[in-house]
Amino acid sequence: MYPIAHLAVTNLAHNNPIASLIWGNISHWIIDETCSEYRPMNVLMIIYEAIIAISFLLYTKCWWCVLGLLPDVIEAGYVAIKGIEVWNSGELLFWFHKYHGEAIWSFKKTVMVEVILLIIAMLIRR
Repeated sequence: MYPIAHLAVTNLAHNNPIASLIWGNISHWIIDETCSEYRPMNVLMIIYEAIIAISFLLYTKCWWCVLGLLPDVIEAGYVAIKGIEVWNSGELLFWFHKYHGEAIWSFKKTVMVEVILLIIAMLIRR
């Protein structure tokens, strides 16, 4: 899943750094294993994700939520060091980042799941 979902779910740790680290990474694994998000990345998708993610962080002021993105940051560093062929071949560090042949969600379904997770996260935070 994209950063929005990971930030929203990690937000449930209520700005506790240790809980955010633990819950953020467990939830990251669960979300990536169960959700087969819209895969094609393009400039519009990156801009959309960045705007919503930054807005969410500014609104909640839950900066520890970014710890839920740690597996993605580690994986990005690994791909940067090893080269893009590692990504294309599927030889990634985290098994839950590997494509398992599941059906790819539409952009609409991905955004709907992200919006639902954001709403739930904000309602629970109140």
